[in-house]
Amino acid sequence: MRVYFSSGLLSIEQLGALADGGFTGWEFIADGAKRLNPGTRSLIKHAVSSCCLEVSIHAPFSDLNIASVNQPIWLETLRHIKETIALVAEYAHVFVIHPGYISPLASQCIGKAVSKNNEALREIARTSAEYGVIATVENMANVGGFLGRLPREIEVMTKNNVGFTFDVGHAHTMQSIGSFLPMHIDHVHLHDNHGTADEHLILGEGNVDWDVTLTALKHYKGALVLEAKNLSEGAQSLSYLKCAARRCAAELV
Repeated sequence: MRVYFSSGLLSIEQLGALADGGFTGWEFIADGAKRLNPGTRSLIKHAVSSCCLEVSIHAPFSDLNIASVNQPIWLETLRHIKETIALVAEYAHVFVIHPGYISPLASQCIGKAVSKNNEALREIARTSAEYGVIATVENMANVGGFLGRLPREIEVMTKNNVGFTFDVGHAHTMQSIGSFLPMHIDHVHLHDNHGTADEHLILGEGNVDWDVTLTALKHYKGALVLEAKNLSEGAQSLSYLKCAARRCAAELV
């Protein structure tokens, strides 16, 4: 079972603890103060070469919007995401992209915002193809204004060589886990909640039906990324995941 831990910057010691604790990879959240630069790139290199960890990258998203109808903001958003891909494509092969959101300005022209969102994803897909990596779009939680909350929206976004990151916790806030599961899934995010808010709880502390979900994912061969608040909670989720996978007789084990 390929299980990653999702976080921003980790120390060299923490990366070693990930590998020793049973994780096979690290999903680096390249956002805000933790965005990619030569220093963080060297840490990613260390994770791969010295800790034997696989790496995926969550592209920057704060104050950025691939659905922006403000052209300078849209272009700057694309620049940040493309730059992220270029910096670490040598070490990471899956990049996670947030869909855009409907700003107050875009609420007056929602169709244009959706069009800009999909145009941005096509541009990002072309860049990822140049570097031999896969850009994936993530389904979003039940927060007003965000695109990509429903399967039909994600299906449109993934038509142009864009992959899909299935976020189970986000889908649970939309009561749509079962609707997403039949889709082609390239990457998976796991965290728990009670079905109303994006709580990012330890697996088993919310009410996601993990037996049903993992059974449906039993033939999935990609990485399972645990989105936890800290390494301790990540370790608890990892333990729960292994037990649940065995209980379901899933091939994930």
